Amino acid sequence: GLKEDPLIRINHYLCFVLLAFFIISGCTSDEDKKRDHIKKGRAYFEKGEYQSAVLEFKNAIQIDPKYVDAYIPLAETFMKLGNLQNAFNVYAAIAELDPDNIDAQLKLATFLMLGRKVDESREKVAFVLAKEPENVEALMLLAGIHDSENRPDEAAALFEKVIALDRNRAPAYMALARGYQRRGKIFEA
Repeated sequence: GLKEDPLIRINHYLCFVLLAFFIISGCTSDEDKKRDHIKKGRAYFEKGEYQSAVLEFKNAIQIDPKYVDAYIPLAETFMKLGNLQNAFNVYAAIAELDPDNIDAQLKLATFLMLGRKVDESREKVAFVLAKEPENVEALMLLAGIHDSENRPDEAAALFEKVIALDRNRAPAYMALARGYQRRGKIFEA
């Protein structure tokens, strides 16, 4: 039979190695691109160049639509821009992609409460409190919900719990005092 030329064998091996290298580097290049966009976006954010930051975060999301690490700073950037509708939409996307993201759930609950969607807000708050019963932000939101529903006793109990958990929480003191004042119990404040 014919003897195989060692150069052909080396060429086949080199082609295989190069092909494997390109396949592997192609997979990691998307990861690298996402990280680069996030890094650039954060740099723009720090410089106050929020529109440029938005573009970088969106570029990372375009590469991987399930990349939660790009959605979080995008939502924060929209908040800085005062674009509350887009911030709400991004927090909703985060909560859908990563339901255990407590911060996103709390932000959504806040938006919902401000939009007078109290029941939906309460659901988000209940979800957070089921996971973290002493989450001060969630307790503050629930107290605010009770207050908005003219349930001052429940609100006061929650504000008192917040104060017990975090003595430096000035809004809780103010809300508690307001509640006492409305109920004519000003001396308890």
